[in-house]
Amino acid sequence: MSKLEHLNFSLVNWLSDAAEIMALRKKVFVVEQHFDKEVICDQFDSQCFHILVKDIHNNTIACGRLLHNGRIGKIAVVLNHRNQGIGTRILTQLIKLAKSNNIKNLSLNTETELSHFYNHQNFNNDGPVYMKQGIPFQKMTKKLA
Repeated sequence: MSKLEHLNFSLVNWLSDAAEIMALRKKVFVVEQHFDKEVICDQFDSQCFHILVKDIHNNTIACGRLLHNGRIGKIAVVLNHRNQGIGTRILTQLIKLAKSNNIKNLSLNTETELSHFYNHQNFNNDGPVYMKQGIPFQKMTKKLA
């Protein structure tokens, strides 16, 4: 049995789950990765589809979101659960959500060192590399059939 089978991947509501999502984002983006605290939430969160992942002890370990315009973002996995396929499964579920909601074009921004993760899901570089807080980022896009 794979480790992923013991995890709960849920489509959640921002109004009821915002505190858990923001706490996880703070842990990953601000504490671990040293981004500015502004990345914890923005004006779009209430309009997004959100996936929240919990372990068998009901601890929140990962999340991701999809805007209705096809923008994927804020995929976060806590450090001790990385490299286990959780991020890939979140991305796969966000792509399925997009398809089921007739979203035809997906886009995201990623650190250039993580672009291979999205290349495996057929995302392509789109535009120049740019710097954000001293880290090179790349916009990536994918067209859905």
